[in-house]
This record gives sequence, C-alpha cells and structure tokens, in this order.
Amino acid sequence: MPHTSTIAIIDDDEAIREALDDLVHSCGYQSKLFASAEEFLSYDRRSAFDCMLVDVKMPGLSGIELQTELNKEPQRPPMIFMTSYRDERTRAAAMDGGAFAFLGKPVDIDTLLDCLASALDVQADPI
Repeated sequence: MPHTSTIAIIDDDEAIREALDDLVHSCGYQSKLFASAEEFLSYDRRSAFDCMLVDVKMPGLSGIELQTELNKEPQRPPMIFMTSYRDERTRAAAMDGGAFAFLGKPVDIDTLLDCLASALDVQADPI
C-alpha cells in the first residue's frame, strides 16, 4: 500500500485551518490540525509528518520561534510558511532557518499546491 503523505497544519485561525484541511484532503493527502505552535510541540508523533503548513504570527510561539525549536531536532519535515505579515525581515528569518517556502496570505492556491508537491517530492527523495 503506497504511503499517503500527512501534512501538519499549524494556524491559530480556525477557518484557515479548516480550509487548508479541505484543500489537503482534496489532493489526496492526510492532515492533522494544530491551533498553536505549543500544541504541535506537545504532539508526540511529530515524526509522522511529511510537510508542515505554518502561520507566522500566532499567540504564544510564532511560526519562526517554532522553526527555531524544531531546528534543534535531528530531522523535521519541510516547512511552508503562510503569513499576512510580509515584511522582508520575517521572510529572511524563515528562509535562513530552512523554510521550504514563504507565502503571503491570501495564499494563491496553485502556488501553495505547487510548493506542497515540491516539498513532498524533496521529502520522499532526499538528495
């Protein structure tokens, strides 16, 4: 049985989480939703994720702070950041921290799907 990719969706906005969940499922992927970075960090099966869709600005730990925490671990899935706050400093911090992509909200669906497919290809076939 082929592996079905599982995407972690981390966003404090419930409507965005649910919309991304629907989109991910429509592409044949599985997903798990998290309302905060802290909720994601407390999840004990984080190694099961093939990719992460992460909001930058959230109450508590930001997406960038989550990235910093995950970068302390030996492995983490590709992170695709999504944000309404498109300042260059935040984008540079995310990309310097190893983000796969940094997308502005409202996210262009085709761009997001292309990034997701590319990230999953990289994850499945590391160089």
